[in-house]
Amino acid sequence: MKFNQEYKTFLLLSIGTAVIGCGNPTKKITKKDEKTITSSLKFNASNQELVSAFDWAKAKALSFAHDDTDPVGYWYEAALPNREAFCMRDVSHQTIGAEILGLSEHNYNMFSKFAQNISKEMDYCSYWEINRHDKPAPVDYENDKDFWYNLPANFDVTYNAYRLYNWTGNKAYIENPDFINFYELSLNEYVDHWNLGLDQVLDRDRSMHTDKNNKDSKFGNKRGIPTYNEGGRGETLLGIDMTASLVAAYKAYSEMLAVRGELDKSKKYKEKAQQEQEFLDEYWWDTEKQAYRSILYADNTFDYFMVGDNQAFSHYLYYFDAIPDQEKVNGLVTDYTLNFDKLIVELKSYLPIMFYENGDAGMANTMIIDLCSSNNHRRDYPENSYTIIEHLTRGLMGINVNAASNTFSTLPRMEKNEDWAAMKNIPILSNKIGVTHKGNSKSIAVNLSGIAIQWSAQFPGEHEFLYVNGEKIKSMQGKAHGRLYSYASVELEEGEEIIVSVNPS
Repeated sequence: MKFNQEYKTFLLLSIGTAVIGCGNPTKKITKKDEKTITSSLKFNASNQELVSAFDWAKAKALSFAHDDTDPVGYWYEAALPNREAFCMRDVSHQTIGAEILGLSEHNYNMFSKFAQNISKEMDYCSYWEINRHDKPAPVDYENDKDFWYNLPANFDVTYNAYRLYNWTGNKAYIENPDFINFYELSLNEYVDHWNLGLDQVLDRDRSMHTDKNNKDSKFGNKRGIPTYNEGGRGETLLGIDMTASLVAAYKAYSEMLAVRGELDKSKKYKEKAQQEQEFLDEYWWDTEKQAYRSILYADNTFDYFMVGDNQAFSHYLYYFDAIPDQEKVNGLVTDYTLNFDKLIVELKSYLPIMFYENGDAGMANTMIIDLCSSNNHRRDYPENSYTIIEHLTRGLMGINVNAASNTFSTLPRMEKNEDWAAMKNIPILSNKIGVTHKGNSKSIAVNLSGIAIQWSAQFPGEHEFLYVNGEKIKSMQGKAHGRLYSYASVELEEGEEIIVSVNPS
């Protein structure tokens, strides 16, 4: 059926909702010579604090987006506020939120810059941080032998390039020669050159590929930091995120190769991912403490879950999908529940989706409201606003995309049965869609524009039957994050609205 007046009225409520109020920053960019970056994405919900959080995050994120008037081309800020630059870690973290806001040109351009600048002369690194002048940011770069670099970055970019392909269907992410060159160098020469594989990583020289006799070096051994954790109580030899990022990159490239039809090569990288996963499970898990080690120090001691000034990055295990054991995921969720108030904004910005996906929508909602509150004095950090958009879209609304099968899925994660939420003009693949959830038992989807697309309408729990526009059908079952869900698969033509529910009414 075509989308009805009730649905249009329901979504129009979102228009009038009120808005709540990586080094040293540089001079703030003025936009007088730029086109204003806008987004048609809309959100409304019974929880008006979430709506206010969305409105603030959308406006803030777009304020960081720039058109192609700068030499670097389309870009958004992904570093410390007003740094006029974007770094590999922050872009990787912000990219899906940016895509949901419609910043496809920005994402593709920035990922292209990282891919194009990888070089043997820089030990198979790229530029960690690029500024609006299309140059390596001086705060992190002196020359090709003296620069700041966190080694998980190449793997993070690889992992998120595949996520971007899945969300957009843009095959350039898996077929463009610059990208292929980046993946191949990162997962082969880079791994070998920096001794990052499981058979070398525990014996590697922490200061390898640095000139130890160069007293004038600006960055010293900071050009090869084997973790994203830049603090700690001693010399850091290795972080668990180093291994987790490699697991994610191998898996991502294996999937890219499968899409390209290179099945034998895909199998090779899938096996590499499994070997690294086994190393992670054996080395980083402390069976006696029943906890993940997080940081290895030069004195052969470890830190585990840390809060305060030197915070361990255990959340990267979840971010990189590197915890196959749901009981271990549950333990991590408990750790972050107990310590959320003690964490820095950059770390907090990773967490809400972990709580949505693991059955605690209330905590996830609280986190989002806290992250956007005017009482949060670091809420202007660019990662924060971009990731809020992703958390609400992929977390609360449960929207995910699979380009290879031309499918999007939804899974409502309302805190209470009487809650509702609606999102409109969500760009996925070549479409724009709208999704409404009424509690966790009724979902409405509309294909606002684009070709016919498959919708997997999922609901928590085991339900023998579902109702598609009132028609009773046999459901299918799946499991994610240790939880059963039931689903129906339907096709949405352009302009068509379909209602799927657990109950007949």
